[in-house]
Amino acid sequence: MDGTHTRDDAIPDRLTLHVGDEERLFERARRRSTPTELVVSPVELHQRNVQRRLRGAELPTDAFRFVDPVAIGGRVLEAAGRSTAAVDRVDRLSLIRSVLEAAGSDDPPGLSLPPGASPGDPRRVEQLRADVESITNFHPERIAGWTDAATGLDGPIDDEAAEILDVGLGVERALRSRTADAVSETALLRRATRSITATDGSAWDDAYPAIERLTLLGLSSLSAPHTDLVHGLVAATPVEVHVHFREGTGEYLRRRVPDLLAVSDPGAEAFE
Repeated sequence: MDGTHTRDDAIPDRLTLHVGDEERLFERARRRSTPTELVVSPVELHQRNVQRRLRGAELPTDAFRFVDPVAIGGRVLEAAGRSTAAVDRVDRLSLIRSVLEAAGSDDPPGLSLPPGASPGDPRRVEQLRADVESITNFHPERIAGWTDAATGLDGPIDDEAAEILDVGLGVERALRSRTADAVSETALLRRATRSITATDGSAWDDAYPAIERLTLLGLSSLSAPHTDLVHGLVAATPVEVHVHFREGTGEYLRRRVPDLLAVSDPGAEAFE
């Protein structure tokens, strides 16, 4: 369904869901001394395309500030006086390699190699860790939901689903024991979400005092970290949030949003 937006009782008042309809952003293009809207896209290319379209239409971009989710996390934490240091992918792979070499010993306890992984190639394990992070954001309620869903699957899929979760959580724990920095850039966004909710929105106000609206564009999926940020914003701040899903998968994702939001304490972690 093209160019649609949705409001219903299952969606918070200040959250509007769109399928396509990104041209609505252009209607708000005007001259301003300070940006009042964050335009966010997880994919940098999509963000550049939107900026190019605005320039092509000779529309001002003064009202908009273009950022990615990681930048939001960093700015909120910086404004709160918290560390923004995070392990990059190269260093994370090196740390995972050391974790895999210790697999089967007591460090970390219970961690075993998943099928297809070897101590010399940590990329598969990092992909599993990243998948678990994207799907659960390490939130205890989502992890419990994964476990419950896995037990209802037929074998051997049930064991495989449980193993993926175990490996993802085990490696995350092991990485946290090896560094004081955030394990990933996504962890910065998670920490920022917790800061926003824990301070009743003041952490957001300190970082983005002039922002009245956040627009999330070009989504072919909605990860748990981005869902929790949206949830935290509409729960703790007066910011209006507009989410634009891509056409094709958008209608399915729109219907899924109430379930994705149905967790308490967005940004909470099972490791705490």
